[in-house]
Amino acid sequence: MGESVRLSVCVVTYERAAFLERCLAALATELDGRAEVVIVDASRSDHAREVRAIMPKATYVHAPQLAGWMTRSRNEALRHVRGELVAFLDDDVVVRPGWQAALEAAFDADGVGAVAGRTCNGLPGEEEYDRPIGRLLPDGSLTDGFAADAPRLVDVDHGIGANMSFRRTVLAALGGFRDDYPGTAIREDTDMFLRVRAMGGRSVFAPEAVVDHLPAPHLRGARFDTRYKLYGRRNHMVLLARDAGIGSRTLWRWVGAQFRNIGGASGLRARAQRLGVTTLGILWGAAAMLRDASWRPTPPQRTDPAGNELRRRLGGAPI
Repeated sequence: MGESVRLSVCVVTYERAAFLERCLAALATELDGRAEVVIVDASRSDHAREVRAIMPKATYVHAPQLAGWMTRSRNEALRHVRGELVAFLDDDVVVRPGWQAALEAAFDADGVGAVAGRTCNGLPGEEEYDRPIGRLLPDGSLTDGFAADAPRLVDVDHGIGANMSFRRTVLAALGGFRDDYPGTAIREDTDMFLRVRAMGGRSVFAPEAVVDHLPAPHLRGARFDTRYKLYGRRNHMVLLARDAGIGSRTLWRWVGAQFRNIGGASGLRARAQRLGVTTLGILWGAAAMLRDASWRPTPPQRTDPAGNELRRRLGGAPI
């Protein structure tokens, strides 16, 4: 009789077969018999043969209908997990030795429901960070520091999607990911951690659960192009409105800061471009938050049919 599964590792991928294979090769040497891997591939072509050549026991889901929907792909992975802990890795990361042990040790700490692992980008000096790691500040901005070489576990408000993990029971209570952060899906990871916080859960940064982020090229545009900035402002505004309410000072402080930052652009043309992107992004975000949020904080648990279906799959009771 086989060992019970403690850790499910989910990898969502889209048209990046070589990067996926590199990610899986590292996992194959790191994971023990209590772990499983679930891959959701939204690519046009089926890569089951290549995946199973590296990890014969992996669960491979070919779902081209999910192309362009990171959060829906993550939720699809949740329909196949068996572990009590569920990790999400981007397809362009490589786990370092000891990642699984460090991750499981972080969950053994008192009250931990979510873990943000250390994600190294190969940038000089990134191991040092002089601000609080992973915090939502009163002005609505977010600190990062997820490449920092901290000496111990650090309590955080949010984590990074390239290397994040949750208890299965927490995912069941939440009803999975909110799947309406469009475009690059920026802030869908932050949303999950803030919802854990809203339920009274504890999230920590685990500096010994390390991955190397070796970024794959974007299929459309560059990492921080205009499209990314528009989605970023739109999604961040919805995030803050859901977390603290449309009437919150945090939200409106952040909006004010976006317009004040226009003056920091170098030159008239750059300022005009920043004004246009900021205005469009804020207007788009305002329309979205009026539809998706309310004056007071939005409850963290999904209660829609899709959320309840995920809750049942994960072993929770429908709301």
